[in-house]
Amino acid sequence: MKKIIILSFLVLFFALGSFSQNNTTITAGGQEAKLVYNQGVKNFLNQDYTGAIAELSKAVEIKSDFGLAYYNRGVIKNELQDFEGAVSDLSVATELLPDMPKVLFARGFSRVNTGDYNGAISDFTKAVGSGYKKPNAFYYRGIAYLKLKKFDEAITDFNKAIEIKNDYAYAYHDRGSAKRLKGNLEGAVNDYNKAVEVDTGLYFAYSNLGAVKDELKKYDEAIDAYTEAVKINAEYYIAYNGRGLSKYAKGIGNLKNKKTDEANKNFNDAIKDFEKAVNFKNTFADAYNNMGMAKLKLNDFKGAEDAFTEAIKIKDKFAEAYANRGTARENLRKFQAACDDFKKAAALGIKNAEKYTKDCK
Repeated sequence: MKKIIILSFLVLFFALGSFSQNNTTITAGGQEAKLVYNQGVKNFLNQDYTGAIAELSKAVEIKSDFGLAYYNRGVIKNELQDFEGAVSDLSVATELLPDMPKVLFARGFSRVNTGDYNGAISDFTKAVGSGYKKPNAFYYRGIAYLKLKKFDEAITDFNKAIEIKNDYAYAYHDRGSAKRLKGNLEGAVNDYNKAVEVDTGLYFAYSNLGAVKDELKKYDEAIDAYTEAVKINAEYYIAYNGRGLSKYAKGIGNLKNKKTDEANKNFNDAIKDFEKAVNFKNTFADAYNNMGMAKLKLNDFKGAEDAFTEAIKIKDKFAEAYANRGTARENLRKFQAACDDFKKAAALGIKNAEKYTKDCK
Protein backbone atom coordinates (compact mmCIF):
# COMPACT_ATOMS: atom_id res chain seq x y z
CA MET A 1 0.00 0.00 0.00
CA LYS A 2 2.32 2.68 -1.26
CA LYS A 3 0.43 5.77 -2.16
CA ILE A 4 1.98 9.20 -2.48
CA ILE A 5 -0.23 12.24 -2.17
CA ILE A 6 0.01 14.60 -5.12
CA LEU A 7 -1.28 18.00 -4.14
CA SER A 8 -2.94 20.35 -6.57
CA PHE A 9 -3.08 23.94 -5.39
CA LEU A 10 -5.38 26.46 -6.92
CA VAL A 11 -4.38 29.95 -5.91
CA LEU A 12 -6.98 32.69 -6.10
CA PHE A 13 -6.46 36.33 -5.17
CA PHE A 14 -8.92 39.11 -4.50
CA ALA A 15 -8.63 42.89 -4.31
CA LEU A 16 -10.82 45.25 -2.32
CA GLY A 17 -13.44 47.63 -3.58
CA SER A 18 -12.36 51.28 -3.80
CA PHE A 19 -12.87 53.70 -0.96
CA SER A 20 -15.01 56.69 -1.92
CA GLN A 21 -14.33 60.29 -1.03
CA ASN A 22 -17.22 61.57 -3.13
CA ASN A 23 -19.06 64.57 -1.78
CA THR A 24 -22.71 64.14 -0.98
CA THR A 25 -25.45 66.68 -0.44
CA ILE A 26 -25.91 67.34 3.25
CA THR A 27 -28.69 69.43 4.72
CA ALA A 28 -27.95 71.99 7.38
CA GLY A 29 -28.98 69.47 10.02
CA GLY A 30 -26.49 67.00 8.62
CA GLN A 31 -23.39 69.18 8.77
CA GLU A 32 -22.21 67.45 11.92
CA ALA A 33 -22.51 64.08 10.20
CA LYS A 34 -20.47 65.39 7.25
CA LEU A 35 -17.72 66.64 9.54
CA VAL A 36 -17.51 63.30 11.31
CA TYR A 37 -17.58 61.53 7.93
CA ASN A 38 -14.69 63.66 6.68
CA GLN A 39 -12.66 62.70 9.74
CA GLY A 40 -13.41 59.06 9.00
CA VAL A 41 -12.06 59.53 5.48
CA LYS A 42 -8.89 61.14 6.85
CA ASN A 43 -8.42 58.27 9.28
CA PHE A 44 -8.79 55.78 6.46
CA LEU A 45 -6.24 57.58 4.30
CA ASN A 46 -3.86 57.45 7.27
CA GLN A 47 -4.54 53.69 7.50
CA ASP A 48 -6.20 54.13 10.89
CA TYR A 49 -9.00 51.71 10.06
CA THR A 50 -10.29 51.38 13.60
CA GLY A 51 -10.51 55.14 13.91
CA ALA A 52 -12.16 55.40 10.52
CA ILE A 53 -14.86 52.88 11.45
CA ALA A 54 -15.49 54.74 14.72
CA GLU A 55 -16.02 58.06 12.92
CA LEU A 56 -18.16 56.57 10.16
CA SER A 57 -20.27 54.83 12.80
CA LYS A 58 -20.86 58.20 14.46
CA ALA A 59 -21.84 59.61 11.07
CA VAL A 60 -24.60 57.04 10.52
CA GLU A 61 -25.80 57.45 14.09
CA ILE A 62 -26.27 61.15 13.40
CA LYS A 63 -27.66 60.66 9.88
CA SER A 64 -29.15 57.22 9.40
CA ASP A 65 -29.48 57.57 5.60
CA PHE A 66 -25.83 58.53 5.02
CA GLY A 67 -25.16 56.12 2.16
CA LEU A 68 -21.49 56.97 1.57
CA ALA A 69 -20.72 56.40 5.23
CA TYR A 70 -22.23 52.92 5.07
CA TYR A 71 -20.40 52.22 1.82
CA ASN A 72 -17.00 53.31 3.07
CA ARG A 73 -17.44 51.51 6.38
CA GLY A 74 -18.20 48.38 4.37
CA VAL A 75 -15.05 48.85 2.29
CA ILE A 76 -12.98 49.18 5.46
CA LYS A 77 -14.56 46.05 6.91
CA ASN A 78 -13.52 44.24 3.74
CA GLU A 79 -9.99 45.49 4.37
CA LEU A 80 -10.18 44.11 7.91
CA GLN A 81 -11.64 40.83 6.59
CA ASP A 82 -14.90 41.36 8.48
CA PHE A 83 -16.81 40.21 5.42
CA GLU A 84 -20.12 39.53 7.15
CA GLY A 85 -20.05 43.04 8.58
CA ALA A 86 -19.15 44.40 5.17
CA VAL A 87 -22.14 42.66 3.57
CA SER A 88 -24.40 44.21 6.20
CA ASP A 89 -23.13 47.76 5.61
CA LEU A 90 -23.00 47.45 1.84
CA SER A 91 -26.54 46.08 1.75
CA VAL A 92 -27.75 49.29 3.40
CA ALA A 93 -25.59 51.29 1.00
CA THR A 94 -27.14 49.59 -2.05
CA GLU A 95 -30.57 50.82 -0.93
CA LEU A 96 -29.35 54.34 -0.23
CA LEU A 97 -27.10 54.65 -3.30
CA PRO A 98 -29.00 52.86 -6.10
CA ASP A 99 -27.13 54.78 -8.82
CA MET A 100 -23.67 53.84 -7.57
CA PRO A 101 -22.80 50.42 -9.08
CA LYS A 102 -19.46 50.15 -7.32
CA VAL A 103 -21.44 49.53 -4.11
CA LEU A 104 -22.80 46.35 -5.71
CA PHE A 105 -19.30 45.45 -6.82
CA ALA A 106 -17.94 45.87 -3.29
CA ARG A 107 -20.74 43.72 -1.84
CA GLY A 108 -20.05 41.09 -4.47
CA PHE A 109 -16.46 40.96 -3.27
CA SER A 110 -17.65 40.55 0.33
CA ARG A 111 -20.01 37.76 -0.68
CA VAL A 112 -17.27 35.85 -2.49
CA ASN A 113 -15.32 35.88 0.76
CA THR A 114 -18.29 34.66 2.81
CA GLY A 115 -18.87 31.79 0.37
CA ASP A 116 -22.09 33.26 -1.03
CA TYR A 117 -20.99 32.76 -4.62
CA ASN A 118 -24.45 32.97 -6.15
CA GLY A 119 -25.09 36.22 -4.31
CA ALA A 120 -21.75 37.53 -5.51
CA ILE A 121 -22.55 36.65 -9.13
CA SER A 122 -25.85 38.47 -8.80
CA ASP A 123 -24.12 41.58 -7.45
CA PHE A 124 -21.41 41.61 -10.11
CA THR A 125 -24.00 41.09 -12.85
CA LYS A 126 -26.12 43.99 -11.54
CA ALA A 127 -23.03 46.18 -11.23
CA VAL A 128 -22.04 45.49 -14.84
CA GLY A 129 -25.61 46.08 -15.99
CA SER A 130 -25.63 49.41 -14.16
CA GLY A 131 -22.52 50.66 -15.92
CA TYR A 132 -19.62 49.23 -13.90
CA LYS A 133 -17.38 48.11 -16.76
CA LYS A 134 -14.03 47.73 -15.02
CA PRO A 135 -12.27 44.41 -15.75
CA ASN A 136 -12.24 43.37 -12.12
CA ALA A 137 -16.04 42.97 -12.18
CA PHE A 138 -15.68 40.21 -14.77
CA TYR A 139 -12.62 38.78 -13.03
CA TYR A 140 -14.30 38.43 -9.64
CA ARG A 141 -17.48 37.06 -11.17
CA GLY A 142 -15.21 34.53 -12.86
CA ILE A 143 -13.80 33.65 -9.45
CA ALA A 144 -17.31 33.07 -8.11
CA TYR A 145 -18.14 30.81 -11.07
CA LEU A 146 -14.87 28.97 -10.55
CA LYS A 147 -15.76 28.33 -6.91
CA LEU A 148 -19.09 26.90 -8.09
CA LYS A 149 -17.19 24.68 -10.58
CA LYS A 150 -18.89 26.42 -13.49
CA PHE A 151 -15.70 26.41 -15.48
CA ASP A 152 -17.06 27.53 -18.84
CA GLU A 153 -18.74 30.57 -17.31
CA ALA A 154 -15.57 31.36 -15.37
CA ILE A 155 -13.44 31.18 -18.52
CA THR A 156 -15.89 33.45 -20.35
CA ASP A 157 -15.58 36.08 -17.63
CA PHE A 158 -11.80 35.82 -17.45
CA ASN A 159 -11.78 36.29 -21.24
CA LYS A 160 -13.81 39.49 -20.84
CA ALA A 161 -11.48 40.79 -18.14
CA ILE A 162 -8.48 40.15 -20.40
CA GLU A 163 -10.18 41.81 -23.38
CA ILE A 164 -10.47 44.99 -21.31
CA LYS A 165 -7.05 44.70 -19.66
CA ASN A 166 -4.66 42.61 -21.71
CA ASP A 167 -1.99 42.58 -18.99
CA TYR A 168 -4.32 41.24 -16.28
CA ALA A 169 -1.96 38.63 -14.84
CA TYR A 170 -4.40 37.23 -12.27
CA ALA A 171 -7.05 36.74 -14.94
CA TYR A 172 -4.60 34.75 -17.08
CA HIS A 173 -3.61 32.74 -14.01
CA ASP A 174 -7.11 31.88 -12.89
CA ARG A 175 -8.27 31.19 -16.44
CA GLY A 176 -5.43 28.69 -16.49
CA SER A 177 -6.75 27.15 -13.28
CA ALA A 178 -10.25 26.86 -14.78
CA LYS A 179 -8.83 25.17 -17.87
CA ARG A 180 -6.78 22.85 -15.70
CA LEU A 181 -9.84 21.81 -13.72
CA LYS A 182 -11.63 21.14 -17.02
CA GLY A 183 -8.76 18.87 -18.07
CA ASN A 184 -7.34 21.25 -20.68
CA LEU A 185 -3.77 20.96 -19.43
CA GLU A 186 -2.05 22.50 -22.45
CA GLY A 187 -4.42 25.47 -22.25
CA ALA A 188 -3.55 25.82 -18.58
CA VAL A 189 0.17 25.78 -19.39
CA ASN A 190 -0.31 28.57 -21.93
CA ASP A 191 -2.21 30.73 -19.46
CA TYR A 192 0.21 30.19 -16.57
CA ASN A 193 3.08 31.07 -18.90
CA LYS A 194 1.24 34.23 -19.96
CA ALA A 195 0.61 35.15 -16.32
CA VAL A 196 4.32 35.02 -15.46
CA GLU A 197 5.21 36.80 -18.68
CA VAL A 198 2.98 39.69 -17.64
CA ASP A 199 4.05 39.62 -13.98
CA THR A 200 7.35 37.88 -13.34
CA GLY A 201 6.74 37.97 -9.58
CA LEU A 202 3.78 35.56 -9.58
CA TYR A 203 5.51 32.72 -7.76
CA PHE A 204 2.24 30.84 -7.28
CA ALA A 205 1.71 30.83 -11.05
CA TYR A 206 5.10 29.17 -11.51
CA SER A 207 4.10 26.63 -8.86
CA ASN A 208 0.81 25.85 -10.57
CA LEU A 209 2.66 25.61 -13.88
CA GLY A 210 4.88 23.02 -12.23
CA ALA A 211 1.84 21.07 -11.05
CA VAL A 212 0.42 20.94 -14.59
CA LYS A 213 3.78 19.87 -15.99
CA ASP A 214 3.72 17.07 -13.41
CA GLU A 215 0.32 15.97 -14.69
CA LEU A 216 1.75 15.97 -18.21
CA LYS A 217 4.66 13.84 -16.91
CA LYS A 218 7.15 16.51 -18.00
CA TYR A 219 9.06 16.26 -14.76
CA ASP A 220 12.18 18.22 -15.70
CA GLU A 221 10.03 21.13 -16.86
CA ALA A 222 8.01 20.85 -13.67
CA ILE A 223 11.16 21.02 -11.57
CA ASP A 224 12.25 24.13 -13.47
CA ALA A 225 8.90 25.83 -12.84
CA TYR A 226 8.91 25.02 -9.12
CA THR A 227 12.48 26.28 -8.91
CA GLU A 228 11.39 29.62 -10.38
CA ALA A 229 8.67 29.81 -7.73
CA VAL A 230 11.10 29.39 -4.82
CA LYS A 231 13.58 31.80 -6.38
CA ILE A 232 10.89 34.46 -6.02
CA ASN A 233 9.54 33.29 -2.67
CA ALA A 234 12.11 31.24 -0.81
CA GLU A 235 9.55 30.23 1.84
CA TYR A 236 6.88 28.94 -0.55
CA TYR A 237 6.49 25.47 0.95
CA ILE A 238 3.93 24.38 -1.64
CA ALA A 239 6.51 24.67 -4.40
CA TYR A 240 9.10 22.70 -2.43
CA ASN A 241 6.57 19.91 -1.95
CA GLY A 242 5.66 20.01 -5.63
CA ARG A 243 9.29 19.92 -6.71
CA GLY A 244 9.87 17.00 -4.38
CA LEU A 245 6.99 15.14 -6.02
CA SER A 246 8.51 15.74 -9.46
CA LYS A 247 11.85 14.38 -8.29
CA TYR A 248 10.11 11.40 -6.72
CA ALA A 249 8.32 10.69 -10.00
CA LYS A 250 11.64 10.85 -11.85
CA GLY A 251 13.00 8.34 -9.37
CA ILE A 252 10.14 5.93 -10.05
CA GLY A 253 10.87 6.18 -13.76
CA ASN A 254 14.56 5.50 -13.23
CA LEU A 255 13.74 2.49 -11.06
CA LYS A 256 11.62 1.06 -13.84
CA ASN A 257 14.52 1.55 -16.24
CA LYS A 258 16.85 -0.16 -13.74
CA LYS A 259 18.86 3.02 -13.19
CA THR A 260 19.17 2.46 -9.46
CA ASP A 261 21.85 5.05 -8.70
CA GLU A 262 19.98 7.78 -10.54
CA ALA A 263 16.74 6.76 -8.83
CA ASN A 264 18.34 6.90 -5.38
CA LYS A 265 19.68 10.38 -6.13
CA ASN A 266 16.18 11.46 -7.19
CA PHE A 267 14.67 10.12 -3.95
CA ASN A 268 17.33 11.80 -1.80
CA ASP A 269 16.80 15.10 -3.63
CA ALA A 270 13.05 14.74 -3.15
CA ILE A 271 13.52 14.24 0.59
CA LYS A 272 15.52 17.48 0.78
CA ASP A 273 12.61 19.33 -0.80
CA PHE A 274 10.03 17.75 1.48
CA GLU A 275 12.22 18.71 4.44
CA LYS A 276 12.27 22.31 3.21
CA ALA A 277 8.48 22.24 2.87
CA VAL A 278 7.94 21.15 6.49
CA ASN A 279 10.65 23.54 7.66
CA PHE A 280 8.53 26.44 6.40
CA LYS A 281 5.18 24.78 7.25
CA ASN A 282 5.58 22.34 10.12
CA THR A 283 1.90 21.34 9.96
CA PHE A 284 2.17 20.22 6.32
CA ALA A 285 1.02 16.62 6.78
CA ASP A 286 1.15 15.74 3.09
CA ALA A 287 4.82 16.68 2.82
CA TYR A 288 5.65 14.41 5.75
CA ASN A 289 3.75 11.60 4.05
CA ASN A 290 5.59 12.24 0.79
CA MET A 291 8.90 12.29 2.63
CA GLY A 292 8.04 8.91 4.11
CA MET A 293 7.34 7.51 0.65
CA ALA A 294 10.73 8.60 -0.63
CA LYS A 295 12.40 7.04 2.41
CA LEU A 296 10.55 3.78 1.76
CA LYS A 297 12.05 3.71 -1.71
CA LEU A 298 15.50 4.06 -0.13
CA ASN A 299 14.73 1.21 2.31
CA ASP A 300 15.02 3.68 5.20
CA PHE A 301 12.09 2.06 6.98
CA LYS A 302 12.67 3.70 10.37
CA GLY A 303 12.93 7.14 8.77
CA ALA A 304 9.77 6.40 6.78
CA GLU A 305 7.91 5.28 9.91
CA ASP A 306 8.89 8.50 11.69
CA ALA A 307 7.76 10.65 8.76
CA PHE A 308 4.38 8.92 8.49
CA THR A 309 3.94 9.27 12.26
CA GLU A 310 4.48 13.03 11.97
CA ALA A 311 1.86 13.17 9.22
CA ILE A 312 -0.63 11.30 11.42
CA LYS A 313 0.08 13.54 14.42
CA ILE A 314 -0.98 16.49 12.30
CA LYS A 315 -3.92 14.81 10.55
CA ASP A 316 -5.23 11.94 12.64
CA LYS A 317 -7.55 10.62 9.92
CA PHE A 318 -4.86 10.52 7.23
CA ALA A 319 -5.79 7.16 5.73
CA GLU A 320 -2.90 6.94 3.26
CA ALA A 321 -0.34 7.74 5.96
CA TYR A 322 -1.66 4.88 8.12
CA ALA A 323 -1.41 2.47 5.18
CA ASN A 324 2.06 3.68 4.32
CA ARG A 325 3.24 3.45 7.92
CA GLY A 326 1.89 -0.07 7.99
CA THR A 327 4.21 -0.89 5.09
CA ALA A 328 7.18 0.67 6.90
CA ARG A 329 6.40 -1.20 10.12
CA GLU A 330 5.95 -4.47 8.29
CA ASN A 331 9.46 -4.07 6.90
CA LEU A 332 10.68 -3.28 10.43
CA ARG A 333 9.04 -6.57 11.55
CA LYS A 334 6.64 -4.68 13.81
CA PHE A 335 3.86 -6.93 12.64
CA GLN A 336 1.17 -6.13 15.22
CA ALA A 337 1.74 -2.39 14.84
CA ALA A 338 1.60 -2.82 11.06
CA CYS A 339 -1.68 -4.71 11.38
CA ASP A 340 -3.11 -1.94 13.52
CA ASP A 341 -2.16 0.62 10.88
CA PHE A 342 -3.63 -1.39 8.02
CA LYS A 343 -6.87 -1.85 9.99
CA LYS A 344 -7.03 1.88 10.63
CA ALA A 345 -6.39 2.62 6.96
CA ALA A 346 -9.15 0.20 5.93
CA ALA A 347 -11.57 1.77 8.41
CA LEU A 348 -10.79 5.17 6.90
CA GLY A 349 -11.61 3.99 3.40
CA ILE A 350 -8.43 2.49 1.90
CA LYS A 351 -9.91 -0.62 0.33
CA ASN A 352 -6.63 -2.26 -0.64
CA ALA A 353 -5.50 -2.13 2.99
CA GLU A 354 -7.96 -4.88 3.87
CA LYS A 355 -5.89 -7.56 2.13
CA TYR A 356 -3.01 -6.84 4.52
CA THR A 357 -5.20 -7.52 7.55
CA LYS A 358 -6.07 -11.14 6.72
CA ASP A 359 -3.45 -12.62 9.01
CA CYS A 360 -3.85 -9.96 11.69
CA LYS A 361 -5.17 -10.78 15.14
